[in-house]
Amino acid sequence: MSPDRDPATVDPVEAIVAVNRGRDPALLARKFAAMASDAFAFLRASAGLAHSALDLAALPQSPVGWVCGDMHLNNFGCFRGLNRLVYFDMNDFDEAARLPLAVDLLRFLGSILTAAPGFALTRQEAQTVAGVALHRYAEALARGKALWLEPETARGAIRALLEQVSSRRRRDLLARHTEVIMGRRHLCIGDPRVPRLPQDSPWRNLLTGALASLGELYESREFFLPRDFARRIAGMGSLGLPRFAALVRGRADPDRNALIDFKLAAPSSAVHALPRFEQPAWADEAQRVVDVQDICQASCPAYLTAMPIGGRPFVVRELQPVEDRVALEQLARHPKRFVDALSSMADVAAYAHLRAAGRLGAASPETMVEFGFELMAQPKPWIDAAREVDAHNSRAQRVFRTAWRQRDPRLIALSGGPPTN
Repeated sequence: MSPDRDPATVDPVEAIVAVNRGRDPALLARKFAAMASDAFAFLRASAGLAHSALDLAALPQSPVGWVCGDMHLNNFGCFRGLNRLVYFDMNDFDEAARLPLAVDLLRFLGSILTAAPGFALTRQEAQTVAGVALHRYAEALARGKALWLEPETARGAIRALLEQVSSRRRRDLLARHTEVIMGRRHLCIGDPRVPRLPQDSPWRNLLTGALASLGELYESREFFLPRDFARRIAGMGSLGLPRFAALVRGRADPDRNALIDFKLAAPSSAVHALPRFEQPAWADEAQRVVDVQDICQASCPAYLTAMPIGGRPFVVRELQPVEDRVALEQLARHPKRFVDALSSMADVAAYAHLRAAGRLGAASPETMVEFGFELMAQPKPWIDAAREVDAHNSRAQRVFRTAWRQRDPRLIALSGGPPTN
């Protein structure tokens, strides 16, 4: 059993309440309803609970490196870097920390098993797929070369996705989230993902100041001139935290405007669950997210920046028309292409771990390579551990589902609870 925490003593409801305390009640009601209805949604929204249940002592030792901390299937996708190339990579580093690679590896393998019913996979088929993904991760790690996936280097469904999104233009994104009124763009009132900020909201002044700072930082003051502001509703684990979208001048009004995302950075639940692993002293949580992302990715998303807004740490980046994920539910109808896509995700994970090797206290590249060979020689303990990740998630989700449906007062206090009808 892990010396950090005995999972048998952890109340799933209490753990989830602790993480979500102080967040937007209406968004928590949406989040809790999703968690109660689907095991994979529960897994995505409860990273800390999963980390606290990891029995690292029962596994072969894995190197300590920089992990994204939440490496499930939905946290891979496309983005455009400042070099304007489009990449497929891990795209969420909210939980990033310096921890054993097992944290990422088991989160990834466990998510395959948990999501399997949505792909119409039997339990045995899911374990076979997880085994293939584990082998691909191990092979990529053993090669010791931190590569990347972009249209020229990807293959199969991921290459097709990269080629498809590369043709999208900024106007496509603006058309989905904005409307032009008398020659001026505004964020759409009718889009539930971007409800506009009231004119008297104090966040408007704070975000205007943040945009001015970005203009200074990137020596592009006119690009970041504000046009409109909205709250932004996205993600699962971070749902309920302050998050905003800003419509800015961009290259020109109105058809070359741009969208900027502001996301509050919360403490890493992986660090909280595994406190015996020492962490660097970051300036704040946003700096942790941005610095680790910069270490792990071949190229970071455009305008990725850590900055304080209203005394709180925010991660800032440009919203892009190329952002998209592989449609795994549809791809699962084509087993070979499905397995190939998951294998490419495993490659991406290994590339990130290798890229960060030797950086800021991470294990050396040679240690990572050796671990890759060990994984190929002894995969069974890792597949067994992934099954336990899935089993623990299922048990915790059942407890949470019952509590939600029975209107547990701890959950009601945060969210108002599910509808009574």
